[in-house]
Amino acid sequence: MTQLDDKIVLVTGASRGIGRAITLRFARAGADLVIVARNREELQELGSEIRAMGRGCLIMPTDLRDPAQIEVLARQAFEQFGRIDILINNAGIGFWAPVTELTLDQYDEMFCVNMRAVFLLTQAVLPQMIERGNGHIVNIASTSSRWTYPEGTLYCASKFALLGFNEALAKELRTTGVRVTAVCPGQVNTYLGGSGPQTWEKDMLSGEDVAELAFQAVTLPPHAIVTEIVVWPRAEAF
Repeated sequence: MTQLDDKIVLVTGASRGIGRAITLRFARAGADLVIVARNREELQELGSEIRAMGRGCLIMPTDLRDPAQIEVLARQAFEQFGRIDILINNAGIGFWAPVTELTLDQYDEMFCVNMRAVFLLTQAVLPQMIERGNGHIVNIASTSSRWTYPEGTLYCASKFALLGFNEALAKELRTTGVRVTAVCPGQVNTYLGGSGPQTWEKDMLSGEDVAELAFQAVTLPPHAIVTEIVVWPRAEAF
């Protein structure tokens, strides 16, 4: 037996970076996966790795900016597996620029992916979690959910919104058996859609660092709840 045997885990932004690391970490622990991203080819490659471990995997190319596609994703996940035990809201996008240079399209994209998709997926999976009295929602937030900096106005705002949602949801579900956790990493050496960096420093966190924290959160004893984890690279000021 491994710690997540027969658990069904849905991971968004699964094809790269933190999401890929989370997916593989949970598959190694015995979970079956629903993997979600826009890039079908990358998802198929990841799905092959998961199946080679002997785990079930549903590949769902999905644009999380589109509520109709999120509805299809949830329906097919339930048709395939019957339930979702753990939801990992990992997909994210960021644009950084002076506020006068940011566009309405960038605003809409960040809030659609970073917040609205989280809301819609939570609504989709939560009723069956509450009915079973068991489940876990993990939101991959950021230190930008609590600390701000120049040219990060919209990205910080979207991540502040995500952490506010997480905190209120955790209180709302406290007596239901469903746990809610935000993982807030500092700089991570990984891909982020938008205008994020394409080169990284060696002392940044890795996707595997964040994956391990998400894994620790969901494998706590049932009576224990951790609502927020903040992790910094050793070299980053905090």
